[in-house]
Amino acid sequence: MRAGVGSAAVGAVLVLAACGIDPDAGPRAIPAEQRVELDETDQAAGQSTGASRVFLVAEEENGRVLRSVLRDVPSRPADVMQALLAGPNDDEIEDGLQTAVPVDTEVLSTRQIGPTLVVDVSRQILDLQSTALRLAVAQIVFTASELDGVRSVALRVDGQSQAWPVGRGDLEEKALTVYDFPGYAESSQPAYPPVPGGTTPP
Repeated sequence: MRAGVGSAAVGAVLVLAACGIDPDAGPRAIPAEQRVELDETDQAAGQSTGASRVFLVAEEENGRVLRSVLRDVPSRPADVMQALLAGPNDDEIEDGLQTAVPVDTEVLSTRQIGPTLVVDVSRQILDLQSTALRLAVAQIVFTASELDGVRSVALRVDGQSQAWPVGRGDLEEKALTVYDFPGYAESSQPAYPPVPGGTTPP
């Protein structure tokens, strides 16, 4: 009986050994039809997928308006802000989307204090004129406000507080909210009474 068990065990080992895959002795060529890029989705602006949202600028009959698009990045402030500053991807550019934020603008830091997200960016944003600057600031504010727990944005340049133009054309030094830009977002405009004398983006 013991000899029979031993023979069965030896037989099982031989079967398993026959099913194994021998390691390559050295590099081998991969047929062209089996080759794939390891990172086929590597685009500077990222794909229009995921759960995070950034706001870009769309041209409409009545002027420019902010439109949200998806980004497959972690929902951390720094990652989402970087995705925003990367601008539209190729497909979005073909669809007419653009960004008012200068392409060389950098996110220096992000820090959340209660419901306020402090976003520090480089000085390139100050090269914009008032109309483009309002759109760029609105993009940052609306994008940041999509993050959990963020209700307002304190936007700084090189660590310094600034007065920013809002939807009415006034300059505000306080933390900004989406309500400072009534009519700017295409479909994400919150249900809130418009500010008297408010304007739509040009």
